Amino acid sequence: MNDKMARIWHRTFRDFFSIRRLWLFPLLAGFFWFLTLTILIIRWLSIGRPRYPEQMNPYVPFISDIAAQTFKPVFIVGCAATGVTFFGAVFAVHHVRYSPKFYGLTDDAPWRQTTSMVALVAGLAAAVSLVFLSIFDTDDAHVRHRHLLMGTFGGLFVSAVTTTAVWWDQIWGPTVFVGLRKWCLFNTFLVLCQFGCGIAFMTLMYNEYYKSSGIMEWCLTYLGSFWLASFVGFTMFREGYEPRIEEADERQPLLD
Repeated sequence: MNDKMARIWHRTFRDFFSIRRLWLFPLLAGFFWFLTLTILIIRWLSIGRPRYPEQMNPYVPFISDIAAQTFKPVFIVGCAATGVTFFGAVFAVHHVRYSPKFYGLTDDAPWRQTTSMVALVAGLAAAVSLVFLSIFDTDDAHVRHRHLLMGTFGGLFVSAVTTTAVWWDQIWGPTVFVGLRKWCLFNTFLVLCQFGCGIAFMTLMYNEYYKSSGIMEWCLTYLGSFWLASFVGFTMFREGYEPRIEEADERQPLLD
């Protein structure tokens, strides 16, 4: 049954181009998002850190506040580029797991393959929401923007948690691919950092600690760019031309 489910994934998502180039999706997603955020914050600093008419935070503007002003076209382009490449990154990090041309885990547990599908759908929802929230800005469509923001963060959260669950076996499992464990650990660490920042951001904002909440939002979103880029480590070939299983003696701790 496991092999059959693996074949279903492979039949649905063929290797439509060189699988060795899938690492470009997470690299570009992280780069586009980092660049978008940096352009916005540099623009705000360069014009004297103005306070915008609809700005709720009197100290540090939220990303949506800056994006709703004169740099809205930049934000739309950045979100569109990030959204497309983010969905590609989610697809890539799950596809390489099951593709016979990469890790080839054709005997993977059915629940993992189902969870991968959930991550893919959640990633698509997050990507679409991100693009539309850049169009419906917080000034002209405040309520719709807030709903799309919730959709973006909700999709990102589900995609991050499910992806972490799927790849958890490469952290603690008995069969680990060479060079992959450290990337899984790093990626999981970033997920936990983002979760902590998200909780802190919401707590500070609703308790009206606006300066701290504004800083926390920027930290959260910048962490997201590094989280996206960390998937490069999942999707690149290492140790020659084929992924290798870590030898048993390589996994043993040094006791001497």
